[in-house]
Amino acid sequence: MRVSGFAICAFALLECLAVQAKDKSDLTEHYVLGPVRVFYTLKGESAVPDADLDGNNIPDRIENVARQVWAAKEMFCEVLNYPDPLESDRYPAVNCIQVSIRGKDRIKGLNGVAYRKAQKARSIPEGKEGDRTIVMAVANTVDPTRNLTPAHEMFHLIQYGTTYFGNRWYLEGMARWSERALGKGGIGKSAISGPKSKWPQNPETRKKLYGMTYEANLLVWNPIAQLTDPDGTILADRIPESLRDLKYTTGEAVLKDELLNGAPLMQEILMELSKLDDRKQKDFNQEAWTLEEQNSPNNDPYIYEAIMNVLRRHIGTVGDFQAGKKQ
Repeated sequence: MRVSGFAICAFALLECLAVQAKDKSDLTEHYVLGPVRVFYTLKGESAVPDADLDGNNIPDRIENVARQVWAAKEMFCEVLNYPDPLESDRYPAVNCIQVSIRGKDRIKGLNGVAYRKAQKARSIPEGKEGDRTIVMAVANTVDPTRNLTPAHEMFHLIQYGTTYFGNRWYLEGMARWSERALGKGGIGKSAISGPKSKWPQNPETRKKLYGMTYEANLLVWNPIAQLTDPDGTILADRIPESLRDLKYTTGEAVLKDELLNGAPLMQEILMELSKLDDRKQKDFNQEAWTLEEQNSPNNDPYIYEAIMNVLRRHIGTVGDFQAGKKQ
């Protein structure tokens, strides 16, 4: 992944400024768990439920969001050795993750959203002057004990820190796969089974795939995870007690089991993407990764090539696929 320090897209800049503006106003309360800083309010349209089972004057909803985000980062970046966005070249000097709890209408009706631009962190007593942060927002309607949106958005921050590719079939499809890291079971449903699918898939299937979002996990991410890692067990001795024993305020475990099919494969694919975004930038004489370029359809073959390159290392029958070549 090549970092470019100029020609920042106006859309990306506006996104960053909008996030800053939102966070400065009505979110008057905060809670800190490790590098995770959750900002919230008890009043107005973004108010969170005031239930406080443990009586520590922090709403349960806030503690549970923080625990899920922390657990997702711990699982992927520490246990599974995925790239840590707090150590990414894309985010120099970033040292925390800022989570804004917002009314759903304030985030366009979404359950959550992760932002691609780093920014100056909000000033808090526990922080330091000059802290920088990456940012997500989670709807105040999301109950982390029943919903994995905070973990999903954390995985997006890992993706953003690794590669500039931002096409939604990759971002949302892989992030949907990632939810099983904390959820029950190691994998979700698949639209195809490994032995029945030829890799690379035919042009019609790829065209369909490139137009997908979350459902891409059925057509590519879950099938390749099952194909390369049918057992899906995460070695127990790799999971620290701090993660294994972590519970929501309800007493439920944050980590539901020790299963996640395809974890090594997806880590390899992310690293392959960080190489191929450099090649795509060179092939297209691209000066910078504007928001338009991050989402460009021109990226699709490079993302698919990264998947095939890695899959070929695990499955010898995978055929050739290279972006720029007629398939």
